[in-house]
Amino acid sequence: MSEVLGPNAAALPFLLWKTPPGLELILAQEGIAFETVHDAHPFAFRGGRFVLFDGRRESSSAMRALLTSAHVAIDVDALRDGEAVDPFQALIDDRPMRAAWDVQGWTLREQVARHPKGLIRERLIARLREAVSARDGLWMRLAPYPHPYRSAFNLRVDLDEPVAEDYFRFALGRNLLDDCTTHFVSTNAYQDEPEVLADLAGRDAQSHGHYHYIYRDAEANLRNLERADRILREKGFAVEGFAAPHGRWNASLDDAMESLGYSYSTDFQLGYDDFPFFPWKDGRFSKVLQVPVHPICEGLFLDAGASGGKVVAEHLARVVEEKVAAGEPAFVYGHPERRLGRMPEVPMALAAVLRRQPLVWRTTLTEMARWWRWRNSRRWLAIPRGPGRYEVQFEDWDSRYPLALEIQRGDFRCLLPLNGPKTVLDLRTLAYERRSEPARRVVRPPSPDLRPASLKQIIRRAIDWETVTPIDELPDATIAGRVKKGLRRWKHQRTGTS
Repeated sequence: MSEVLGPNAAALPFLLWKTPPGLELILAQEGIAFETVHDAHPFAFRGGRFVLFDGRRESSSAMRALLTSAHVAIDVDALRDGEAVDPFQALIDDRPMRAAWDVQGWTLREQVARHPKGLIRERLIARLREAVSARDGLWMRLAPYPHPYRSAFNLRVDLDEPVAEDYFRFALGRNLLDDCTTHFVSTNAYQDEPEVLADLAGRDAQSHGHYHYIYRDAEANLRNLERADRILREKGFAVEGFAAPHGRWNASLDDAMESLGYSYSTDFQLGYDDFPFFPWKDGRFSKVLQVPVHPICEGLFLDAGASGGKVVAEHLARVVEEKVAAGEPAFVYGHPERRLGRMPEVPMALAAVLRRQPLVWRTTLTEMARWWRWRNSRRWLAIPRGPGRYEVQFEDWDSRYPLALEIQRGDFRCLLPLNGPKTVLDLRTLAYERRSEPARRVVRPPSPDLRPASLKQIIRRAIDWETVTPIDELPDATIAGRVKKGLRRWKHQRTGTS
């Protein structure tokens, strides 16, 4: 075949051929330049030197027929070696699991994503980086935060219950974190609390749905989100994001958010302790960005028998410190009513950590989503210009945010701010710093909660049992829906409550 790859073939973007969607997901998270090739023709591979393919879907011999001698082909199937499950499947798995943590002597339980996707991403990227470096490749990414920040912090608070007194107690401590707090409002709870809504005006306030529940029924989810959206907008709030009650996510919920044009959501039953990502849904990536948070809130400690806010403050402060040291988003969450409103030590502890961290971006989740979507839309490449020299070129240069490149060579990294669409750099003259991987002592993946489910729990899940929605508004298009509606009416007749 003819040689179609020039001597200055781009070191980036990586070209992806028949790779699993999980690989595309984590490359986007990392800010690595890549393009997906769809045509089995040699000219389709002219855009880059490194070609990533999956040996489970394409053989090495078939790849040799498509590529030139100047290409470097890397079989990402090797990244699966040593993993207990297929890591690429785990990255797009949207199933939750019952999980348990042992934290400071307390056993905490919650429903979270089945796999620790952030840790899986780190392992796969480290192996891929080694494979690229071993073949004289360049490892460069867009920095995950606007320059010069090295991490980001946000306190997410979910307003579930109409306890205005506790909200205002919480607001006193929130003043220390006003610029980096995001509120998710359940409109059924707060539509008739004008003082609270007035206090939220001008702050980052987003939707937590109308009724505090996520349904299996697609129509019920859409109706619930539309009602909350309408109420919040009528009250003067510009809604861009959503947080699912109990962190619960399903495809019909995502469909509802897409139909409303929402920018992001934050649902820890889909992902937690990770960079933002676009979920894989029905054979495509969702249009709604997921912004993960740390899934342990004060309520888990209270459910386990703890009292007071000291243990909560200590845990969340240590989580933030560890995530900042690792260069990860330090996003934590909680609830004002009956909890954070009576735990002033929690915002005080978080504010104390931030005072010692000047390179942490204090941001709202809404602004983080805007930044991440903007970063994800950048198109760029790196072209060799001699030994150790590269020219980095951007399409449609946009200076909305201060952007930086992070270059890694072994254990050394360099953060280089960018000032225009073209930058020529010499890797040999840059200033590097050693950044070893920090030991994880606090933010560890949970263990599966192995307690067997009771018959009552099984039945509740089967019929999607809840008592939040008024009986007349319950969907009854399915057998499970009709059973649920009948049981709710029976309960109301027996007890006078639904």
